[in-house]
Amino acid sequence: MTENGNYRYRWAILFAAFVAGMVGPIALFVMPPLFPSLTAFLGVSLSGIGFAAMTSFGIGISVMAIPFAILSPRLGWKNAGIACLGTITLGALVTMGFPTFWGIFVGRFIAGLGFGMAFTWPVGALSVWFRKDEMGLATGIWSITLPVSGLLIFVLAPVLIASYGWISVLWFSLLFAIASLVIWALLTKQPADDGSRPNGYFAEERSVCLSHDCIVSAFLDRGVWLVAVAWFALNYYLLGVTSLAPAYFTTVLGFNLFTASALAILPVSMIIWAAPVTGIVSDRSGTRRTFILVSMAAGLLFCPVMFFLGPGLLPWALFFIVLGIVWGLAPAAVFASPREIVGPEHAGPASGILNLMVGLAALSAPLVTESLVPVIGWQGALASTALPSVAGIIAMVRIKELR
Repeated sequence: MTENGNYRYRWAILFAAFVAGMVGPIALFVMPPLFPSLTAFLGVSLSGIGFAAMTSFGIGISVMAIPFAILSPRLGWKNAGIACLGTITLGALVTMGFPTFWGIFVGRFIAGLGFGMAFTWPVGALSVWFRKDEMGLATGIWSITLPVSGLLIFVLAPVLIASYGWISVLWFSLLFAIASLVIWALLTKQPADDGSRPNGYFAEERSVCLSHDCIVSAFLDRGVWLVAVAWFALNYYLLGVTSLAPAYFTTVLGFNLFTASALAILPVSMIIWAAPVTGIVSDRSGTRRTFILVSMAAGLLFCPVMFFLGPGLLPWALFFIVLGIVWGLAPAAVFASPREIVGPEHAGPASGILNLMVGLAALSAPLVTESLVPVIGWQGALASTALPSVAGIIAMVRIKELR
């Protein structure tokens, strides 16, 4: 069937969701490149600034993820997006305007509340506008908002710091959040049920998940929680490595800030192409579980390599490239899974569980990893971030609701 303007508009929705989806990850990644500057500026330890900047952010995500997943259908995914982006913008404003230990803590907590709203409405929008056999492609593209944001921040931050000081990085985060809020508010709309879409726009894809049965279906489904376990493992691994690596490369290996930031973001940048490719392949093969399982297993197997890399730049770069490809196998399959497990009408709320896992990972990974450095050393602490992958492997072996 020929696509008309209504059906083609799904790409505008994907664009708006993509830009809006970068706001939360930018807020997440904006602080690690500032850790060396902030420890000197505030006179606190690395673990102290990690607590103020990252743990507070994770607390905010964890507090908001499930309540907002329940509330968001009442708002609709457009208004839910506006609430999310507005909250992150407020958090960025407080963080930038009050650069003290507790000012950063409060601002990051508010931004974390906003990130806790971040997954339900984009997945809900994509589930309405894209067919089931396109969801891997759509979520594969949308899921790279995290690595694209990380790459942008880790490359841009050293340039901004060198040119305008560390506060300029926080200014960038604030201005991007404002621009994204405007784009989302202007572009998003519901599809017209005009028969132009292959297989039609089904009523259940637009239905509001408000009933008790819906909440049970979305939040108590065994399969969704098993996928969430794997998603926690991946984010714990990623956030633990990316939060600690810049400090390790600058303070121990003696790399400059730009080189350290570029190295730290290499694995995240690999996800930019690996996730969409995986999404397309998973659409065509009709399987999601295999990609998540392989990502968990391969990441765990590669973890011991960190002990043998030494101080050279090239070994770390090659290792991070491979690690990023391994991480990139999972995101598209993870975000496509709620629709397949609980149906399109419950996909948005169920994605709140995935958001909760990001919050728990952001809450625990930087704090635990940094606290392990005096105990087991830098490389041991970095390698420890892979251990939750054991739980991810077990979860993917046990899941029966997903191919």
